[in-house]
Amino acid sequence: MDNIIAIYGPTCSLKSDVAQELSQMTGFKLTNRGEKATTEAKYTRRATAAELPLEFHRALDDETRAMAKWNEKLMIFESTFMDAVLAGAPSVFLVRLHAQDEVRNQRWKHRKEEGGGRTRQLGESVAARDREDAALRAKLYPGLAASHPVMEIDTTQRNAFDVAKQIWESFQAEAKLEVVLNKPPMDKAAARGILPGPTAGAVTRFNAAKTPFGGYIRDDRSGQEIYVHKSALGEIDAAQMAPGKRVAFEIVADSFGGFKAVKLQAA
Repeated sequence: MDNIIAIYGPTCSLKSDVAQELSQMTGFKLTNRGEKATTEAKYTRRATAAELPLEFHRALDDETRAMAKWNEKLMIFESTFMDAVLAGAPSVFLVRLHAQDEVRNQRWKHRKEEGGGRTRQLGESVAARDREDAALRAKLYPGLAASHPVMEIDTTQRNAFDVAKQIWESFQAEAKLEVVLNKPPMDKAAARGILPGPTAGAVTRFNAAKTPFGGYIRDDRSGQEIYVHKSALGEIDAAQMAPGKRVAFEIVADSFGGFKAVKLQAA
């Protein structure tokens, strides 16, 4: 690997959002190692990834280090422990993100409710996740010296795009890597037939009172189910969102790397 941009930091510091923006901005591959742990935790019905066996985390770390040796010009790596995982690896541009606790808690609450039953935000609270992550770090990387990131960025009053742009500009100056940003962004949803913009479909299920604080609409164009939060109903009353109800809506990107329905209207 010629170059690595490694982003780490506590939960709700905008790590995933910034890494996604950076990947879309530059066209370079992104690997979110924490996402794999989150998926495993949800699949095995554990409250957080910290409850997974240490063997799982160590195997994931070994896999990540192997990826860091791929024959690539540049890759973007992101996870809470990425500083420790890639400690000692060559050509790593290390970036630590952080934010004030009040803002992190607001992001936590927003992600929990917006994501409903499919949220990727595991755990009871920001404080609980911080404790769990600190304990897991101590078990996985005992005695590891403190990291010295090239950049430390407070994202409290920042958006992901601006932070990604700052990282990229600083990385280019440091690495002397000139890249023309004309690569089309990856669109995972489009690969499944989901496209942003106006569309229509039929409600498959909906519950505004409890998880997932909304429901799903089967998109006519793609045949895929699109999540809709209760706040996106617009002129439609929640009582009207019965299975089979036809609605018009717009598909937009959500905060989790996928898509959601907004601006609902009766079809």
